[in-house]
Amino acid sequence: MSEEVTLKDIVDRLDLLIALLKSVNEDKIRAVKQQILGDPVSKKILELADGTREYSLLADEVAKATGKSTRTVKARISELSEKGAIRRVRKGRKVYYENTGLYE
Repeated sequence: MSEEVTLKDIVDRLDLLIALLKSVNEDKIRAVKQQILGDPVSKKILELADGTREYSLLADEVAKATGKSTRTVKARISELSEKGAIRRVRKGRKVYYENTGLYE
C-alpha cells in the first residue's frame, strides 16, 4: 500500500526540523539576534523590510533614519540577507526585501 504524502505532511516535517535546529543552536541564534538588534542600522532594516519598499528606497530610508551612509546600509542589507534575517523578493525588474522573522 503506497502512502500519499501531502503538502501538509511536508510542512509538518519541515516545522519539526526547524524546531530541532533552533533548539540545538539556541545559543548561537540568541547571540546573532542580540548582535543584529543591537545595531541601529540592522534593527531599522528589519523594521522597514516588509516587502513593499524597493531596495534603493529601503536603503535611503534607513540611511536617513539612522544617519549612516547609503553604502553602509546596503552592506548591512547584504549581511542580513546572508544571515537569513531578510530575503530578496523580485517583482519584475525590481528587488524588494522582507523580514523572514528568523530572529524575532
